[in-house]
Amino acid sequence: MFPIALLPVAGLLLGLGSSFTNETTLAAYGLTNILGPGTILYNILSIMKDTGNIVFANLPLIFAMGVALGMANHEKAAATLSAAIAYFVMLQTISTLLGITGGLEEGAMQEGTVAEVLGIPPLEMGVFGGIITGL
Repeated sequence: MFPIALLPVAGLLLGLGSSFTNETTLAAYGLTNILGPGTILYNILSIMKDTGNIVFANLPLIFAMGVALGMANHEKAAATLSAAIAYFVMLQTISTLLGITGGLEEGAMQEGTVAEVLGIPPLEMGVFGGIITGL
């Protein structure tokens, strides 16, 4: 339940931050003087946006850890850390195999098939990859 409980807070941070740092929205409502770039409120809202965005960007890792935490009867901390390490190993293994087979070369894969996750270019598996790793 941890990843699910985290999503509403991250969504609020991302939604409010994105809404009130959008220059078109600020201009339409005449809020550029109060919330425009360079103001303290704009900087706070930018931090909110980036904080919410980082949670959504790393949902697969969060789900891997959350599933392992929920499935463990004992040694929950070790299970959670093991899931995070297993997720990194899975990403790097897939990336290395793609490199060996030429899948990382320009035009070798369909667009959107390979995406950089935590600095590693594996296949795009999303939250499903995190859940499988956590299990």
